[in-house]
Amino acid sequence: MMNHSTDNWSLCVGRPGGVELRIHILWPLSALVLLLAVKSDLVEPNVGMWALLVYAVSVTLHELAQAITSTRVGGHPSALVLGPMGGFSKLHLPADPPAHLVTSLAGPMTYLALLVAAGCGLVLTQDRDVFRLLLNPCSPKIFAPGIGSSVTTLQLVAQLTVWINWCLLLISFLPVDPCDGAELLRGVLWPIVGRSTAASATSRIALGTALFATLLAMKIPPRYSTGHIPTWFPLSVISIFLLYGGLRVIHTRRYDAGLAIDEFDSDDEEWLLNEWDNTDREAVLVEHLQDKQQEAIDRKRREREANEDARVDVILLQLNNTSFDQLSEEDRATLKRASRRYRERRTEDDLKNG
Repeated sequence: MMNHSTDNWSLCVGRPGGVELRIHILWPLSALVLLLAVKSDLVEPNVGMWALLVYAVSVTLHELAQAITSTRVGGHPSALVLGPMGGFSKLHLPADPPAHLVTSLAGPMTYLALLVAAGCGLVLTQDRDVFRLLLNPCSPKIFAPGIGSSVTTLQLVAQLTVWINWCLLLISFLPVDPCDGAELLRGVLWPIVGRSTAASATSRIALGTALFATLLAMKIPPRYSTGHIPTWFPLSVISIFLLYGGLRVIHTRRYDAGLAIDEFDSDDEEWLLNEWDNTDREAVLVEHLQDKQQEAIDRKRREREANEDARVDVILLQLNNTSFDQLSEEDRATLKRASRRYRERRTEDDLKNG
């Protein structure tokens, strides 16, 4: 997946299971905004407390779902970063479109599952007007417990779960990083047009969506309600977010074929044993990656063996005038490697010939 440099913007709080757990700086800032809303009497204290808890649990489950899915498709998480909307975790995935598509889809599906479960719970408690929480995310009708109210704390939590996860679900589908919508688009377009073109197309879709959100904010009449946010404000924020994210990807775009494997100058294949971080900040090969790697290894091995054979001929000429013990350690090691290789080659030929 598209990973982000979050080390400078997050604090490590532990390493459970060898995976870093980090808190993004935007998370305490979001909690601070909610606290200010409570202090300003825009939100009731008990509603704010439960909203913050539901918010934190929802985002955490989103990150855990994607981390678990990444291991199922052959990748691994190196860091779980709890941010205000998810998508900041560092997940290393194979260079395979379905792996990226399935992993990115796990996040929104988590929000949807929480939303549906809480909505079903509200219906079972005779609260059948669940759609009031979905029609206008900026102005939800949440009924809180209080004097003269039959609403219980459990119903309040269920209402908040529906509303918060509905908002997170809508945000997660935005076509810009770190939202899941960007990775979903890349996963769909990648097999069709290639990874580089898919990334470019996704950034342009983000810019188009930013323009649409701006026009929508200008066309919708301002709707002010006591204690609620005007409709044009979140649309304006989303527009700026999409504009910034889309331009950022265009200016920092990386290309698929950045690793010139045909020009790889290593004389050893130990580079394959090292962990290869499959990130968008490093160049990756998309098409036939394993075949390319094996071809590079075979070519380098043949080149090394040819050079070694030429060196053996020179050493054998030297043996006409000297003894084996008088050869340098490097020359003796070369002869031993060549001798072992010749024996293995003869053994393979004998096996092939039956």
